[in-house]
Amino acid sequence: MKLKFFVLVVLFSNVLFSQSDENKVTLPQGLNISNQLDISYDKLSDEETFENWFNIDYTNGIFSTGMRFDIFQPNDSDPIINRGKFRYADIAFKYIKADLDFSGLTSSITVGNFYTLFGRGLLLKIYEERDLRVDNNLYGIMMTAQYNDFSLKALSGMPEKFNAVRADVLHGIDLEYSGINNFLIGLSHVSSLPDIANTKRTSLSSVRIQPTLGNFDLYAEYGIKRNEDIKNNVFNGEREVVGKAFYANLSFYYSKFSIMGEVKHYDNFALVNSDGTVIYNTPPSLRKEYAYVLLNRHPSPLDQSNETGFQVEANYNFSENSGLSANYGITKTLPKSSLYQLVNNLNLDVVTQQKEFFIQGHHEWNNSLHTYAGFGYNQELQTNTKSYTPILENHFHFGGLNTLKVTLEHQFNNNLTSGEEYYSDVLSLEYLRSPSYSISWVTEMETREPDPGKTVRKLWSFIQFGYQFSENIETSSLIGSRQAGNICIGGVCKYEPEFHGIEFSMMTRF
Repeated sequence: MKLKFFVLVVLFSNVLFSQSDENKVTLPQGLNISNQLDISYDKLSDEETFENWFNIDYTNGIFSTGMRFDIFQPNDSDPIINRGKFRYADIAFKYIKADLDFSGLTSSITVGNFYTLFGRGLLLKIYEERDLRVDNNLYGIMMTAQYNDFSLKALSGMPEKFNAVRADVLHGIDLEYSGINNFLIGLSHVSSLPDIANTKRTSLSSVRIQPTLGNFDLYAEYGIKRNEDIKNNVFNGEREVVGKAFYANLSFYYSKFSIMGEVKHYDNFALVNSDGTVIYNTPPSLRKEYAYVLLNRHPSPLDQSNETGFQVEANYNFSENSGLSANYGITKTLPKSSLYQLVNNLNLDVVTQQKEFFIQGHHEWNNSLHTYAGFGYNQELQTNTKSYTPILENHFHFGGLNTLKVTLEHQFNNNLTSGEEYYSDVLSLEYLRSPSYSISWVTEMETREPDPGKTVRKLWSFIQFGYQFSENIETSSLIGSRQAGNICIGGVCKYEPEFHGIEFSMMTRF
């Protein structure tokens, strides 16, 4: 009853604030409120879920403060996410911040919960991603400062452990200098002290450069890892560096052509808290993220300690109306000589974790018709599967505000372990009336032949409605069934089981 009452209050409040411009409530200056509400019912498991994130922030002069009130009933089944809080309602995030300016020195001090990023995440990435239910925020103090060409960020905070207790301590400092023309250099250091007696701290240090030379843009970062326990117990005190990492991105632009190349080498470089449930660093994964259903069906999660590889992407525009893009990437495990294998006493051969290729062309026939045609190949180690995926997508524009999208996806899958071959097909129809509402219908069919001559087909289908009440409130409703699969962002993945039921979400911002 309490849960249903809270839902009614949230819905009523959103309707109240979504009134016409003449009658809508105006918030005091400096006050910002946002609320994300997700409700679902799965008839397969007969389970109702309620998730709500309520944020309120207030700024007055140099001071700002805020908090986030979270409700999860029930919480996520993953123990790393729920941390023992199966029915949870509490203030999960709170802070106070002061912005200061002294004679050209601009600085800020934040006390409480905070997120931050050093470089591109090689050493430190403290962030929230609600679609993945990732939230590795720190509780402590963070200071930033900017003076002329120097930027400084320093922090000390504690993550939430498996038992919902904050005891481990993380210190970090990041310094950037941009005083050289078209050239930036950065230095970072992070140190993690676990809440375990007689356990040494782990530290990561890195240097990065970011020059721009004509049509070339470069980002490169190299890092090392130190730990006295590993140094003494594994290497008998003879090796100072127990992990290393390198990431680089080079981009070239010329007229209608552009190309981007990335390389990575992550060797025993994961930085985690004492119980292994919080990962502090999430470097670039070099995995392409797709807007299509089937291309995301076979992901390969990022491993900060045991992978090396590269990715290349090229784009060429033949004219204002047509173009072509292609992407190729490969990720492999590290050899027997790697620090990862030495530290963990392994003797494993190099294997391919993921290999992917995607090419797509597009052409605008006229103002009313735009076509995309693509083909993807993916091979990944986690399920030991190869897949081939052709895609055809057409956009029909009419009436100025109306768009109809029709997308066909077909995927041939080959399980290299069992030898099984099967097919998946997806048809997506989406109508958008800008900017007020949208409606889409997505159906997927999987065709297998477990025994010769015996064909088994499974079908999933759902309808999704989206409606924007005002510039402040957006809603989305889904009815039907959805195939099980993984959601992956930046190489971090979360498994979503098969779903049959109804979902409702509402995003409110003021």
